[in-house]
Amino acid sequence: MQKLITDKPPFLFSFRYVTVLLTLIILIGANSVPFAIEDTEFSARFRKLADELRCPTCQGLSVKDSEAGFSNSIKDKIRELMKSGKSNQEIIDYFVKRYGEWILRTPTKKGFNLVLWILPGAGIFIGLLMVLLRTKRLAVNPQHEELARLTPEEERRVKEDLGRFEEA
Repeated sequence: MQKLITDKPPFLFSFRYVTVLLTLIILIGANSVPFAIEDTEFSARFRKLADELRCPTCQGLSVKDSEAGFSNSIKDKIRELMKSGKSNQEIIDYFVKRYGEWILRTPTKKGFNLVLWILPGAGIFIGLLMVLLRTKRLAVNPQHEELARLTPEEERRVKEDLGRFEEA
């Protein structure tokens, strides 16, 4: 028996198969784009919330920057609250209710905490005002100190010292 020789090699795909394959690839890629955008929005929101909360065990670190066990449990709770549909303010309120205002890295701008927000600016303003008034007073009323005159003996010693210096 003889083999039949065909014009098409067996490994070539028909145009129909290639079109279906490319369509599937494009559809799969198109469906993953909204998930990627949603994931980046979720992680950006998570980072913002974790940066606003103070680590209870570390000194001066945010929950985002800390790897302490307590911070990791707070991060897990933030993710859980975000997935349950809570807003940023509701999540912050949850932690303030549980740990007190101390958990916030920036104090609220109400009540006694308002002093913490106003005091640094007021201190800088008062300091600049004091410097301005002092320099103005010195410019208007200069206080020159008179140099004391040398006695004839001191003048003679200075001239001798200068003479020895010039000779060397």
